[in-house]
Amino acid sequence: MSDNHSSIISKSVQLLDILAVSTNSLSYTELVAATGFSKSSTHRILSILVNEGLVEFSESEKSYSVGPKLITWARAAWQKTDINLIKDIDLIKLRDESGMNVAVSVLVENAVLFIRTVDKQSVRYAPKVGQQSPLHCTAAGKVFLAFGDPVERERLLSEIEYEKFTDRTIATRAALQKELVGVREKGFASVKGEEMLQISGIAVPVTDYQARVVAAISLWAPSKLATIEELIATAPALMDFGKGISARFGQMV
Repeated sequence: MSDNHSSIISKSVQLLDILAVSTNSLSYTELVAATGFSKSSTHRILSILVNEGLVEFSESEKSYSVGPKLITWARAAWQKTDINLIKDIDLIKLRDESGMNVAVSVLVENAVLFIRTVDKQSVRYAPKVGQQSPLHCTAAGKVFLAFGDPVERERLLSEIEYEKFTDRTIATRAALQKELVGVREKGFASVKGEEMLQISGIAVPVTDYQARVVAAISLWAPSKLATIEELIATAPALMDFGKGISARFGQMV
């Protein structure tokens, strides 16, 4: 492979990484600034990625987001793992019984990666399959931190940037560690407007036969459709659901 081709692949991966972890679509100018690439190089690579379906361009907003092919790849990859033990029919039932949106996520490096979503209400800013979110301001992220391996937890806590997305975001390690103690005591995590002001959610862990957290299952809703109190009221049922799914992974519950 020539150095030129290798450079294009490397830059393509960097662009896709930036789009995957962003909670919003990004403009061409924002991508140039985020990557540090030249304008011509950024434009050329984006054109290739859009043409291949790996990136999607919105004409109305003049912005870029993760494309349908990348989402298909993510779904196919996770279907080859034990995560496929979490069936769509289970998630649909959970959605219908709770009246909330449902999401399944896994821990990838130092971020939450959404691998399944079943929505009750269609919302523009709903998480998409293949999208990543930070650990410190999401219910799923707090689940991975609270119930995960203690050594891994310390590593993750030291690497989190503690970006403050809203005035409710937990922005220090000490405050987050205190929160995680409560999460372990309750058996579930909750957030109210920490990543996005208009979103509240709760999450529980799915564990395997070695009590390792393999996934998080979340219920969430826009604040205009459900309060955090209404979401927390569904926590007992969600914890039972998580235990039932964990049993499929061989965890004694």
